[in-house]
Amino acid sequence: MSVIKTEKQSIVWITADYFVDCDFDPAVFEGLLKVFDIHWIVLLPASNARFSEKDFAGLKRLSGLQIEVRVWRCRARSPRMLLFYESLYKRIRKLKPDLVYFNEVPTNPYILPLYRRIARRKSIVTAHDGKVNASFKLAWISNLVFELAFSAVSFVNMFSASQARIFLENFPRPKVFLIPLGLKNFGPVLKPRRSDAIVFFFFGAIHPTKNVELLIDAACRLYDEGVRGFKVAICGRSDDWERYRQRIRYPEIFECDIRTFPSSELPGVFGENHYMVLPYSRMSQSGALKAAFNYRTPVIVSDLEAFKDEVADGVNGFVFKSEDVADLARVMRERILKHAEEFSLIVKRLDHFVEEHYSKNRMISMYADMFHEVLAT
Repeated sequence: MSVIKTEKQSIVWITADYFVDCDFDPAVFEGLLKVFDIHWIVLLPASNARFSEKDFAGLKRLSGLQIEVRVWRCRARSPRMLLFYESLYKRIRKLKPDLVYFNEVPTNPYILPLYRRIARRKSIVTAHDGKVNASFKLAWISNLVFELAFSAVSFVNMFSASQARIFLENFPRPKVFLIPLGLKNFGPVLKPRRSDAIVFFFFGAIHPTKNVELLIDAACRLYDEGVRGFKVAICGRSDDWERYRQRIRYPEIFECDIRTFPSSELPGVFGENHYMVLPYSRMSQSGALKAAFNYRTPVIVSDLEAFKDEVADGVNGFVFKSEDVADLARVMRERILKHAEEFSLIVKRLDHFVEEHYSKNRMISMYADMFHEVLAT
């Protein structure tokens, strides 16, 4: 832990709606508030917001934390966003913080005046991706904004070693700090793990880069081979579920619940099943992975660099060759189903991994050390 100073310095911490769950960790805030006064500004859209002001009610008891919600009421790419970001800049100036920590992706051109002006202050901005990828809307505009935004900043916080390497290839000037995204806790698990079968499950939005069909095909292949004693649960929202449903040849081993899940149901999804399967073809970070770690649920992941940053094969999960159905089936059969009695052992190894890498004190220390280093420059 960093040495606690007698006089607190102030931080304005700004979080976009879509990154609130990256920053919303009461334990980390509570630890940092022993060192800093924090004014947390949450930026929410007027419609379809992922969070509301009431979601932060539990944090208001923390001494030294002020929470401010600012709502924007136009389209994200409307020129009126210039006025919204200008008002945000004036608010930062009025608060006169010692440091600004800014967690929003700079892909909207109207954010550039704010980015380039806060870069002149003691500030840290986040980068979740090392570069603009093809999934970004209007990628050519986003790429230009990315270039202009990050060419102006001095300090960047990132959450993935593989993405940090990509970022530094394109932006070698900023100092990059690396802090893993915290675990995602949705509440206690009320029931034990299922005992009727080993359950491989997928959770999250179902779209092409998530490769859910790979899990479906691997499960059907195992059933063809005469393997029994397992089920596959697919939980999440899909705009094109029929495409995946048609691949299911043995409905008796599949449990498909296709909808948007409220947070209250997620402890059951992660805590009652056995192995979460993430057969992605592309990713930079995964919130589902952090939820699985929180609930001490081992994972099976494709061998993408971003996964290998955090999943050690045979320690806290298993790795298979990306987009290789046969290899996924092999891992499910040879490394798990033939050794079902070893589930408790990998859970213990996962528990040790989480305590070593994601303990409350370690997370607090990494953020505090980053803030102190920038403040000392």
